[in-house]
Amino acid sequence: MKRSILLCVFVLALAASTNTSAYAGDSLGIPKDVSSVLVQSCLDCHSDDSAEGDIRLDAIASIDLDARLDLLNRAQEQLFLKRMPPEDVEQPTNADRTRLAEWISHELDMYDASKLEKKMQKPEFGNYVDHDQLFSGEFKDLPGFTYDRRWLISEYIFNAKFQRIVQSNVRAKRGDQNVPVFGSHKIRDLSLTNPFLLPERSGVRYYADTDLTGGHLSSMLTNAQNTSVYMTEYLAKRNPRYLPAVTEIMALEDSHNATLASRREFLENFIARLCDEYYGVENQSMLPQFIPVTLKEIEAVEEGEIYKKAPTHVAFNMLKSLDGEDTVYQNLLNPEHASKSDDEFCELCERTWFYFGDHERDIQGRMTILRDYMPAIRENLEKNRRKFKPLVYKPLADAEMQEIESAIRRNRQPGDHFGEIIEKCTTEWEKSFRRERVKAGPPSDELLHKLVDELSLQILERSPDTAEADQYVTLAKTYTTKLGNLKAIQKLIQTLILSSEFVYRQELGSGQPDEHGRRPLSPRDASYAIAYALTDQSPDKELAEAARSGKLNTKQDYRREVTRILNERDVYYLIDPILEDKNYPDNTTDVAIRKLRFFREFFGYPATITIFKDEKRFGGDRLENATARLLNETDRLVEHILEKDEHVFEQLLTTEEFFVYHDGNNDRMQAASDRIKSIYQHFQDLDWQNFENEDLLDHRDFLKEVKMRSVDPDNLEARNRQGNTIQLFKKSMTTITARLNKGQREAAPYDLYRGYGNDFMRGYNVAKFFNFDLDNWDYQTHQPAKVAHRKGLLTHPAWLIAHAQNTETDPVIRGKWVREKLLAGTIPDVPITVDAAVPEDHHRTLRDRLASVTEVTYCWKCHQQMNPLGYAFESYDDFGRFREEESLEHPDNLIKKGPEQRGDHLVDTRDTYKTLPIDSTGYLAGTGDASLDGEVSDAIDLAERLGKSRRVRQSIIRHAFRYFLGRNETLSDSKTLIDAEQAYIDNHGSFDAVIVSLLTSDSFMYRKAIED
Repeated sequence: MKRSILLCVFVLALAASTNTSAYAGDSLGIPKDVSSVLVQSCLDCHSDDSAEGDIRLDAIASIDLDARLDLLNRAQEQLFLKRMPPEDVEQPTNADRTRLAEWISHELDMYDASKLEKKMQKPEFGNYVDHDQLFSGEFKDLPGFTYDRRWLISEYIFNAKFQRIVQSNVRAKRGDQNVPVFGSHKIRDLSLTNPFLLPERSGVRYYADTDLTGGHLSSMLTNAQNTSVYMTEYLAKRNPRYLPAVTEIMALEDSHNATLASRREFLENFIARLCDEYYGVENQSMLPQFIPVTLKEIEAVEEGEIYKKAPTHVAFNMLKSLDGEDTVYQNLLNPEHASKSDDEFCELCERTWFYFGDHERDIQGRMTILRDYMPAIRENLEKNRRKFKPLVYKPLADAEMQEIESAIRRNRQPGDHFGEIIEKCTTEWEKSFRRERVKAGPPSDELLHKLVDELSLQILERSPDTAEADQYVTLAKTYTTKLGNLKAIQKLIQTLILSSEFVYRQELGSGQPDEHGRRPLSPRDASYAIAYALTDQSPDKELAEAARSGKLNTKQDYRREVTRILNERDVYYLIDPILEDKNYPDNTTDVAIRKLRFFREFFGYPATITIFKDEKRFGGDRLENATARLLNETDRLVEHILEKDEHVFEQLLTTEEFFVYHDGNNDRMQAASDRIKSIYQHFQDLDWQNFENEDLLDHRDFLKEVKMRSVDPDNLEARNRQGNTIQLFKKSMTTITARLNKGQREAAPYDLYRGYGNDFMRGYNVAKFFNFDLDNWDYQTHQPAKVAHRKGLLTHPAWLIAHAQNTETDPVIRGKWVREKLLAGTIPDVPITVDAAVPEDHHRTLRDRLASVTEVTYCWKCHQQMNPLGYAFESYDDFGRFREEESLEHPDNLIKKGPEQRGDHLVDTRDTYKTLPIDSTGYLAGTGDASLDGEVSDAIDLAERLGKSRRVRQSIIRHAFRYFLGRNETLSDSKTLIDAEQAYIDNHGSFDAVIVSLLTSDSFMYRKAIED
């Protein structure tokens, strides 16, 4: 209301102005027809006698330009969103609104000050385009197009680009196979910072409206530097065919560096021996005067006390970190020193380090360890002789040995440490090799052209044109002159990675414009648009060849390639980067990844893994594993529905079948259940509770066949942290009996006992989200299977958790999601004057407390769009568990403390509190269908109605448009949306059909210059 008042105040001031000459300079010009609209719409509220909002109209005439432009922007937004005038007053006609809007737009355009156009490109404003107009057919004859654009790559495209550039091959588990996958963000030994991370929100996250910032550039600079080093100093050396031109340019320098490394390594290992050979008896006199280090004395201990020191493994690691391990063990392995006492051996090591020139502090640290741990070090060598190999003296080639001797004799001075001699020799050789490379001259133009072409293909995936090639060759020459060959190549790599072409996606029209000023995408741009729309990857071989051979120009061409990619099932993708970081095994799909990711982002359920939850309130431990499995199995459900590709939207909203602790392979789950059942059947009539170790021997053959966890009849004395063999057998039998002694048909295949590692799969406590008790679970081996009190993803615990708070539900967020995502509605931002806090009262339900502050007149205007929808989900708690009573979790309401988790995975650790009945009744409005709108009894009733709604179907298609085209829809996209809906209907609810329709639409295929 406040914004509307401001707008009316402003426009009335315009109407009252005496300046009626249109659009004159900085003054405010108002055409008479606009003035008439303003007076009729605002005067009653904002005359001099009744200035609502304490705003006087007589002061507006003196408003300065900046303030005027600010108010005009507010007015433009209010007009577009139809929030002005207030709903309870007479409304202007559409023609009057149009006149007013055009005048305001003109005033703003004079100063290039309009903010609405930029704002309308943002995802959160997508729903403000009139839904009914989009699908009415009134605008279907408007030609569809997208403006020419270059938009930043996404975080996923960033990962894919660098994976491709450095030829990183990642594999992951898919069922019982290990398959190559796309989509990893990890590259071994290469540190990258992804500057293109997408916002954490539910809905479409990747749009073509993000600008390049200094933060992007800073990260990319470091990425480019790290990658250039990785490509030249690791990949190119490891595989000469990776970048042949680099190998050729660096051949002489690499040869020199290899010779230097060989000589240096040889000297570091054997310089003492060489000096003995070269100088004989004179060698001793040329050594520096030995100065032993002083060690801190051991503090005296009282009689009966023991000198305390660090464990041996800590000391060994410290010796290694001080670079003393090799010298110690090589000396111990030398037969000449075998008979030395500990003191003699310690002096030998100290002299070795001193003569080499090691720092005094390092020597002190090493000697302290030798003093305190010498017996343990000798014992460690005896136990691990295979680990330590003695150095074998093997002279280098004769020419090399001659050069080494000559260099030592030229450079050694009396008193030099061995390390100093090595540095002098190495420096001399480096200078000599450098002179040799200078004499050889820089790389030829032909070779530099070859380098530029290879790097451009590797980084930009295309050969440069003649002008570009010449420019890069000139740049390479400059770099070579200033930096040398290696640094020049690295600098050229950095230049390409930092180019705008690398970080931007280019989608420009080509050829002659049609009668509407549109031009089709160039074939190359089209190939990337299709590939990035579906996979995050660059075009595959078939798509790239279609673009090269002129077979990516028509709708039929687009349809062929899009359909082919959607039908592929021999390409695998990692799904969730967080699960990858957690090394979660079941995290792959063979569905085109952006097809699956659309529903992940649309429903927003991946956020479930980021919401903090308390294990005590959850009722069991290993909550992180359970949540990871919950997310994974939500993906599996969506993937299952997409694979069937029939009535996809309806199935997602109304399915009663779910995956719960299942890996997607029914045969494997049945086999796991059968194994547990066979153990139960074998022992159920026996007195296993009183078995001793020897009793297990009577069942030796059976136990070896079923391989009961930690029960080896051939090693009955074995034990682990959870107990000995007989204890672990009884723990396992307790859980096996619990899952089958209440008439269950199948055994849930969770761990036989709670220990480290897993018998079967991680995350067995996922059952708790679905109200299944581990000790009374009628497990379904064939899934997805029906689960009570569930219907569709909106009743799936993953969605419910993602749209809840840490310790309680959130009807507002849940209702807002339904309003905006499924009903194409709009909800204004919370006014800054509103304290959006729910009062604390632990004797009332959350719904009651929420209603007390949101159902007042001032708030209800907005909250009536959300609360009645969100209330329907109150039959689920913040963990997504079905409930009929709300637990009033507060110390004042505590009835009974729950047990602590002490190694029993069947225990429920929750505390018991007083409860109140929940009220899950709500109200659905906004479907446009009178048979669906009305009171709903709960979330299941709501889901059933939403699944039947045409508006819901259309709303999902609108979001799919935004996702696959990277922008908000406009009225000129009306035909595209109508066609996509019709494709869905004609193909029995196929989401693939929607995608094909969108990616073969004029909106996707045609571009128009921005200036048009």
